[in-house]
Amino acid sequence: MKVVAIGDNCLDWYLDRQMVHPGGNALNVAVYTHRLGAESSYIGQFGTDWAGDVMIAALEAEGVDISRIRRAVGTSGYATIETIRGDRVFRGSSNGVVAFTPTPEDYAFMAGADVIHTGDSSFLDEHVAELAAIAPVSFDFSIKPRDYCERLLPQVTYATFSRPGLSPDEVNDLIGWARDLGASEVFVTQGEAGSYSWADGRLHYEPASAASQIVDTLGAGDSFIAGMLVARLAGAPLDAAAARASALAAQSCGTLGAFGYAEPAARMTVASDHRFAS
Repeated sequence: MKVVAIGDNCLDWYLDRQMVHPGGNALNVAVYTHRLGAESSYIGQFGTDWAGDVMIAALEAEGVDISRIRRAVGTSGYATIETIRGDRVFRGSSNGVVAFTPTPEDYAFMAGADVIHTGDSSFLDEHVAELAAIAPVSFDFSIKPRDYCERLLPQVTYATFSRPGLSPDEVNDLIGWARDLGASEVFVTQGEAGSYSWADGRLHYEPASAASQIVDTLGAGDSFIAGMLVARLAGAPLDAAAARASALAAQSCGTLGAFGYAEPAARMTVASDHRFAS
């Protein structure tokens, strides 16, 4: 099973602990799918700074194929975070040099993939159709509004939304809308309220798995996506895939950062393009 994740990476900078951890939706999905046994690759751009070194070292340690990464002069992306009662609260961020344009060599590398994963933070919206011409696309729409999603959904096979506040009827409406626009499988995560999944003509609700210990919820959504993709690509029925993804999301809540690799934040500095969260 070949999984390619392309797009965002960032160093998660925990202000309360003054520690950093590698992260970013696309990077996390590459790591999580690899841990689940997939042949996973990550394509992305890092700065030439220490933060880039930390993230690349973690990918190398995890065994993810990073033969198509690139580095650009400048700073890597980061997000500033505080942990409050086990939940992560974003305080600000810098994009650094994360944005890049895929090359013909990148597209050739992705040929033969079972799925290509990207998302709303990857700065690749204008290239989704090109990705879909190569392999089925998984896209994390997170909390983006419908007017953003509707132009991309026709090219997306696996569509994931984070909608913790929706009622069951509203979830049904969202899933039907995404399905009508072209998505073959739709996943709606709702945190502690569980998740809804639609595929093969049926809707499944999965309660959230109990976490033995909630240390940090960062990465729970990304691990859910990875679990669903690997299970569905392996032929698991929808209910079994959702149960596995839910268990993985709960498990990830027991780890500081998305997947570990803590480093002291002493070498981090606020970038010139830093934006405070609203």
